[in-house]
This record gives sequence, C-alpha cells and structure tokens, in this order.
Amino acid sequence: HELKTPLTSISGYAELIETGIAKPEDVQGFAQKIHVEATRMIQLVNDILQLSKLDNASEAGNEPEMGVVDLLEVAQECVERQKLNARRAYISLNCLGESALVHGNRALLDELCQNLCDNAIRYNKENGSVTVRVYRENGRAVLQVQDTGIGIPQECQERIFERFYRVDKGRSKLTGGTGLGLAIVKHILMRLKGELKLVSTPGQGTIITIAFPSCKEDTDR
Repeated sequence: HELKTPLTSISGYAELIETGIAKPEDVQGFAQKIHVEATRMIQLVNDILQLSKLDNASEAGNEPEMGVVDLLEVAQECVERQKLNARRAYISLNCLGESALVHGNRALLDELCQNLCDNAIRYNKENGSVTVRVYRENGRAVLQVQDTGIGIPQECQERIFERFYRVDKGRSKLTGGTGLGLAIVKHILMRLKGELKLVSTPGQGTIITIAFPSCKEDTDR
C-alpha cells in the first residue's frame, strides 16, 4: 500500500500528459505532483532498505563496528545538514550541550539523530523550534531532541515505533513522511543498547531523550 499509492498517482498523472488529455496549462502542475510523489517514493525505498539492512545484520548476529564517538559532534553535524529543511519549514533549529563520549557506531548514531531531527521538523508548527541537546548525566551520555510541534496523544505513544504507523496520516502525506523513521530509531537503539524516554503533550510538543552508557574514555576525563 505504501508503494502502490504514490505509484498509482505517478502513473495517473503521466498518462494524462502522455495521452494529451491534460491541458497545456495543467502540465506543469501535474509534473510537480509527479516529482513530489517520486521524491516520497525515493525516501520510502531508502528507509525500507535501511530497515532491511538492520534486520539482516541483527538476524545474522553481525555486530556493528564500534568505536569512541562524541555525541556532540554527531548532533552538530546532524543539525548542520538539517538547517535547510528547517528553514523551508520556518522552524528554528539549534544544538546545545557538551562533549559526551560513547562506545558506538558513528554511522548508526548519525542515522538515529537524523531521523529524530527530521521527525521533529516534519511534525512541528510554523515558527516552531527544534532543540538538540547533548549532556552527561549519572554516568551516561544523553542525546535529547525537543520540539514545539503537534505532539503525540497518550494512546498513540506506545505505537509510534511500529513500522508505517502514523499519528496523523494526512500530515504525513503532506510532509512526505514514510512512517519508518522511528522504527529505524528503535532498531538502532536495540543494536547500540540505548534507552529511550518519550514525553509528549498534544499541541505542545515532544521530547525524546536517549541515554547511552558513557565509555571509559569519558568517565576518565
């Protein structure tokens, strides 16, 4: 269903253009809709491939290559890459905090942060904000993403990490959400042994806090 819907839309608009049924003044608008749906499909396929890669690695018992990673560097790079998306959505995006070292996989931590930031921007309000924080607390390295968005109802909070689950399906379609971002986050946390806490109030926003055990290099500082 997730792939069939945009494909049907693309095929329908393309057929109208190909057969000449579309009026000349409508062609540009149809082409734009084809571009939007194609972009949505690319994102969906990328997310499916990433989940499949994580699933296969987990089933095969392949452990990710681990090393010392500074969560602050990951967060700063993530925020820098997401600035354009935030500006387009009229969202202010900031990164705050201190160096916090973890024993983890840099690529997976980056993927995790990217998905959290993308969701925080996508489900925010115009002129809202997203703040990414990194800090150390009780021997743990913490990554926190806070937004001023639409929030998540209590009855939906246990399900948002399911594949293709969307709290607001209409908004997801409008903003290009695939419903897989938080499922990817869940898988990454399982692989890196992180703990997640979610606090959300409808209409006020969401705070997702992820804690990892600090590595020895950090505790010795």
